[in-house]
Amino acid sequence: MIRMTTGAFLMMGVLAAPKWTAILQPSGDTAMSGTAVVEAVSPDSTRASIQLAGARPGTALAWQIQSGGCEEKGGATVGESTDYPLLKVGADGKTSGAVTLAAGLPGSGEFSIMVRKRNRPTGEAACGKLNAAGRAG
Repeated sequence: MIRMTTGAFLMMGVLAAPKWTAILQPSGDTAMSGTAVVEAVSPDSTRASIQLAGARPGTALAWQIQSGGCEEKGGATVGESTDYPLLKVGADGKTSGAVTLAAGLPGSGEFSIMVRKRNRPTGEAACGKLNAAGRAG
């Protein structure tokens, strides 16, 4: 998988949209759904948070910001996949998490939040296209 470095992320344009949001929809055989928010902390730092429901209790999920839309497979990860903490699903099927990345918020381009089953790094469980807050998409 291609990794997007901080420098490449910054060259795309920084802080044109101070906040991006995504509505996560289930993919494949899951019933998972949720929301994500990505916002600038500083010109070279971005915070992403995620909330999910409908996941299988007791599982762990991987997640990341990636370039491209949900229909695109193998988009470049913003930061390293190891930057994102695993989401541990509770008995109620809910989970949440957050990460602060050493990369500026994109001002242009298409990005999405991808959630995967931990033991299936290539199969998505939920995905949502990031849209600048206030914009339909």
